[in-house]
Amino acid sequence: MISVEEALRILLANLPEPGVETVEFRSSLGRVLAEDLLATSDIPPFDRCAMDGYAVRAEDTRPAPVELAVAGESRAGGGMPAGLEAGSAVSIMTGAPVPPGADAVVVVEQCRRSADRSRVEILEPVGCGDNIAPRGCEARVGDPVLRKGHRVGPSEIAVMASFGHARVRVYRKPTVAILATGDELVEIDREPRPDQIRNSNAYCLAAQLELLGFSSDYLGIALDAREDLERKITAGLQRDILIMTGGVSMGEYDLVRDVFRDLGLEILFSKVSIKPGKPTVFARKGDRLIFGLPGNPVSALTTFECFVRPALGRLCGMKKPELPRMKGTLLGDVKQVSGRTAFLPAWVFWEGEEWKVDPLPWKSSADIVGYTGANAAYIFPKHLDRLQRGDRVEIMLLPDFFARQR
Repeated sequence: MISVEEALRILLANLPEPGVETVEFRSSLGRVLAEDLLATSDIPPFDRCAMDGYAVRAEDTRPAPVELAVAGESRAGGGMPAGLEAGSAVSIMTGAPVPPGADAVVVVEQCRRSADRSRVEILEPVGCGDNIAPRGCEARVGDPVLRKGHRVGPSEIAVMASFGHARVRVYRKPTVAILATGDELVEIDREPRPDQIRNSNAYCLAAQLELLGFSSDYLGIALDAREDLERKITAGLQRDILIMTGGVSMGEYDLVRDVFRDLGLEILFSKVSIKPGKPTVFARKGDRLIFGLPGNPVSALTTFECFVRPALGRLCGMKKPELPRMKGTLLGDVKQVSGRTAFLPAWVFWEGEEWKVDPLPWKSSADIVGYTGANAAYIFPKHLDRLQRGDRVEIMLLPDFFARQR
């Protein structure tokens, strides 16, 4: 049995190189850029007005108050204005080009227009450059505006549109298949016998993948029979990632291990010092990765976040795809058998000047109903057997932490 840290080290050392593809820029949302994107023009492309008011020569506003002739108007999309002569002003709107010869804008609140609209009184002087965004102050032609490795959000989509990057190179998302195993499982539309349960893990894992931005192919339930297991695993190996759930606990693992070896899979680890989720398997065949997650629902959910998420995220070009962690103050006493790092359900909230960690009742790794009350997991160090109220603990926020409500 290896530590969580050693399992992650092995996992990350065995990831293939990420693939790259070209996509339409609107489809790049949530993806990671595989190239630098450069400015194709200066932004702004002209000296741009930052406030509604009057474009002037700063020296003409001193001493204030002073009256200037209104020589015209400049508005966004209205074309480039004519040059400004001394002793005059141009009415200007936010975002419009500043006329040549003007070096400042007086905001409209500091102006008084004459009744016949031909003149304007400037009530306060301005300095050179006031309320003007100079040409190229945001980006110059050839400047990198988005770097390789940058994850694309709404503002990045706007940048691509601004510079005409209609198609962009991003890291390819791996294809993923999910396979449930076990004679005890039936599908959700079936009535289970007294010795059976409905398959929930595959749907939980698909939902976790969706929150990470992945779609997945569900391969169904494999029976505890070599022929069926081998056939469905072979189908799963047509994808980049195969996530199996069940069939990896002591006794059950013998069959899975034999099928893995028959199919030429290299098993890199099969037991991790984590609670829940000790019987977690990681294997590979060439560039194909296989995760064997435990059959208990909370174990499968936890080991996905601890091991599958870091792998999938990096294959998409993410630098640090792990769930965010922070420190909080425990609100109750908790006991555990020492020896394995435990990820236990909690409700975490901000109160006063710190995060508070309310530990939820822990029945077993099968208690997915109890886990629905959690928005985070607190981490119980493997060398301890008790934590006390008031202790500072590390917490791992669940993917939908900010959306969950109590």
